[in-house]
Amino acid sequence: LLEDARLWAATESGYDSRRVRAAMNDALKTRANYDAHPWQLDVAVALLLRIDCLVVAGTGSGKTTPFLLPLLLPENHDKFALIVSPLLSLQAEQVSFIFV
Repeated sequence: LLEDARLWAATESGYDSRRVRAAMNDALKTRANYDAHPWQLDVAVALLLRIDCLVVAGTGSGKTTPFLLPLLLPENHDKFALIVSPLLSLQAEQVSFIFV
């Protein structure tokens, strides 16, 4: 499904999955000195392509990162993500990880 969406987007709008993945990873590396896992980039691309997805991963594995990666792209700096979290400490940690 993801590959089909990438191909469709490339045909329709010139979307370049490799460039987008590299740009998101470079931005994350610059801001957080952290390389994204391939699955995190896959989820971020799915979100950009408006594909519904479900991530099942353990505590502390980086499930929030895919939501934030698209926001690091220059073309998305005027956009935001609303992430609902039950713990204020977790919210603060997530924001400081990327944006401080």
